[in-house]
Amino acid sequence: MLARLAENLFWAGRYVERAEDTARMVDVTYHTLLESPQGRGSQSWEQLLEVLHLQELYGDGPIEPERAVEFLVIDRDNPGSIAACITRARENVRSVRELVSSELWESINDLHLTLRSRDMRQELLDQPFQLLRWIRRDCMTIYGVASETMPRDDVWRFMALGRLLERAEMTCRLIDVRYGQLEPVLGASPRAAVGGEAAMGAGRTDFHHWTSVLKSASALEAYRRRYRSSMDPADVVEFLLLEPDLPRSVVFCLAGAMHQLEALSGGAPSPATRRLGRATSSLQYRDVTDLFDVGLHEFLDGVQDQVGEVADAVAAEFFRHQPTGAMHAIATG
Repeated sequence: MLARLAENLFWAGRYVERAEDTARMVDVTYHTLLESPQGRGSQSWEQLLEVLHLQELYGDGPIEPERAVEFLVIDRDNPGSIAACITRARENVRSVRELVSSELWESINDLHLTLRSRDMRQELLDQPFQLLRWIRRDCMTIYGVASETMPRDDVWRFMALGRLLERAEMTCRLIDVRYGQLEPVLGASPRAAVGGEAAMGAGRTDFHHWTSVLKSASALEAYRRRYRSSMDPADVVEFLLLEPDLPRSVVFCLAGAMHQLEALSGGAPSPATRRLGRATSSLQYRDVTDLFDVGLHEFLDGVQDQVGEVADAVAAEFFRHQPTGAMHAIATG
């Protein structure tokens, strides 16, 4: 496969994943604000911009909720907006049409054309929940169509690799930013603090906070089946980081990416597989209490750096030129 085509497939997977993640997080932020005290709107949108690494692109000054939503959903000058990500994904898939199924091309082209034809600014004012739900569903449809119509060859593997690396880093960011908001109350060892008066008060106050974190990773129902009514912050962190059967947990995504990368490398060791192997093993054999002991923020920063190194190594190995964007940056395609 030509290096250029492999790169386009890789980035198509990343862009569709980024669009779906953004749509879900904007939707969750909207719903969370309906259940939160008044006056937290600007803070909530600022935190979401931090999760998505878009604070600098948004600019200085106060966060205006209406402007923030338009910036994240429809602003094509923002390369991390949903509209911009779908456009870039569509262009990447268009360049490899002879390699992908016609059903996959049709599904992503239909989403792109519909986004351009609808008055999304008005829909964000009138029916934001319906619009965001539709975008999320169509992004998941793209995954489903690809899964059911494409052979598990290198074309599939490059798309899957991009999607899984993007998802792993996004979950790391989500945990890092959301946990960091409560760390002064919870302290370095949240399990030990659960019985304390401050922690109990924080638990009552921030139940919706952790619910929104789980919803942002499509993990709330799965979490409740495992932990019932508990909303222990340590349990939430453990579930999103270390649960091997959760599709959006970091360890699940890294293990899945490792499977795809080993197949692409023909089973031979390479700089990319070595880096990804180290990142994966650093999670697979850890207990969540260990992570709090070493410092959760520092650990998550390290994982994100490792994922960025994996992306750079993949670019060097398969694309044969400098990568168009590191995992920690908004890619321009």
